[in-house]
Amino acid sequence: MCKVIFLVLVLVAAPFAAVGQQVFRAPDVKSMKHLTTKRSDHARDIPGEETTMDYYIGQNGEIITMYSFRGRTVAFSAHSNTGDQQGYRLYMDLKGDGLFQQVNVGPDWQIPQWAR
Repeated sequence: MCKVIFLVLVLVAAPFAAVGQQVFRAPDVKSMKHLTTKRSDHARDIPGEETTMDYYIGQNGEIITMYSFRGRTVAFSAHSNTGDQQGYRLYMDLKGDGLFQQVNVGPDWQIPQWAR
């Protein structure tokens, strides 16, 4: 009886386990106000501040930061400065295909290996 129940649970859960992580395109920042550009170090093996960060603000108060390396966007982040704080979210192009996935980030995140 336990084997039958286990088999039913596995069959019910299987479709949900096969769902891949959601992917996103980089946001269209053309209609957003550009705030500033800075440089940062997101590749420990490359000397200096090699990553360009362009900050934008949308009409809804959301801040978008575009991270680029050698002219290619490798990541973007989003956060809100309004009362309904959604928190900081980082999306990274893990394969170099222009599709971004949300990643868990620490303070020392690194640009993806494909971009180096």
